[in-house]
Amino acid sequence: MKVSDYRLVIIFLTIIATSCNTKEKNESKPNILLLLSDDHQADLINALGNPYIKTPSLDKLVQEGTTFTQAFTETPTCVPSRASLLTGSSSLTHNSFFPRYSGSGNESLQKWPQTMKDNGYTTFWTGKWNAYGKPEKWGIDILSRISYGGMGSHTKTFEENDSTITGFSSELYADAAIRFLNEKQSSPFFLTVAFTAPHDPRTPPQEYKEMYSPMEVPLPANFYSEYPYEDGYKTIRDEKLLPFPRNVDSVRNEIALYYGMISHMDTQIGRILKTLDDNGLEKNTIVIYASDNGLAIGHHGLLGKMSFYRHSLNVPLIIRGEGISENVKTDAYVYLSDLYPTICDIVGIEIPKTVETKSFLPILKGDSTIINEFMFGALSDLKRSVTSKKYKLIRHYRSEERPEGTDEYLFYDIKNDPLEIVNQVENVKFSEEISKLKIILANWQKEKNDFLPSEFD
Repeated sequence: MKVSDYRLVIIFLTIIATSCNTKEKNESKPNILLLLSDDHQADLINALGNPYIKTPSLDKLVQEGTTFTQAFTETPTCVPSRASLLTGSSSLTHNSFFPRYSGSGNESLQKWPQTMKDNGYTTFWTGKWNAYGKPEKWGIDILSRISYGGMGSHTKTFEENDSTITGFSSELYADAAIRFLNEKQSSPFFLTVAFTAPHDPRTPPQEYKEMYSPMEVPLPANFYSEYPYEDGYKTIRDEKLLPFPRNVDSVRNEIALYYGMISHMDTQIGRILKTLDDNGLEKNTIVIYASDNGLAIGHHGLLGKMSFYRHSLNVPLIIRGEGISENVKTDAYVYLSDLYPTICDIVGIEIPKTVETKSFLPILKGDSTIINEFMFGALSDLKRSVTSKKYKLIRHYRSEERPEGTDEYLFYDIKNDPLEIVNQVENVKFSEEISKLKIILANWQKEKNDFLPSEFD
């Protein structure tokens, strides 16, 4: 055999060895299943203390995984929240604010699906796409039954295999995920099911509509007939779904429909999780349930999400998987967008340099390390906030686009007033704490190059 032939053999064997090592390395990595809902208030899961709502599938995830009861989005509205999740950055960094959103954003940021794809994962997305740009540019290999935009009917129609399929969105997205899971995969997968539920219009299928009587669902303890502040969002579309002032019966009816939407989605999640089990994938799959933001649905006289109260900023976040503690609830402060670096840490992928958020893997391992001491909020050109374990400071701005807004601060003693009912901003007892939080918020705004002025500008 010639020397050149030996060289060809060596090269060929090297390629085979490298391919086998890569395959072995990829097969050892866990799959990722991200179940992402739209506008799910964090407290509306039976296993987390709400006895009125029926969520057996999510209850099972709570029992089998770790739940973050103090998980928050920085920006409680669809586009910027999802962009933060998928870039691991502040909304002030990725720059896709509502109402300034126009399809553009910071293209220099390394996207989460692309990072997974670059490390051997098959990336699959079904459901709502509401980050900036098209999903193909975010590193997603396979798209199925994609819904663009934020609102609209939950009855969806898709063209597939020279035929037309119509049905309820949650069911169609679950069907797409199930079909993918039933196919044998040659590499680990990063599968996202982005439900449009329980976003309005709240039109659950009849069985789930009848599941809850409006007279039996409780009104929020902080129900108001009208929201007392002019924040620039009092008359947006979400708030016009019911008349002003809020009527008790109409709000109860809306809540009952909202519960029905959540329970129907929960059933579809159960179907997906059963398919994982049926295919022997449950032990090697990290399952995440989260929502892009919460919703007021009667709290504080509001219906929508674009406020900085707990009901809108707090999101459900449950993680189940091999090595993750079961039936554990932690009140550690984490952002929804902390998921990106956390999953990178779990599967052994280097966290991209453009990622600003932090991995909470130490918390999943039982470490008491504080990942985030303060939680910050930023919403368009109208609101900023900072929250500590004891207090919350909200700043309202007046913008040219929404001159009905008001320049003011709100301050809540959330340890003693968790429903955020009493605005203590004029209470001299809290003067020192208010001053401290103003400084902390101003420093964060400076760090993020906020286009809005801070207290000290």
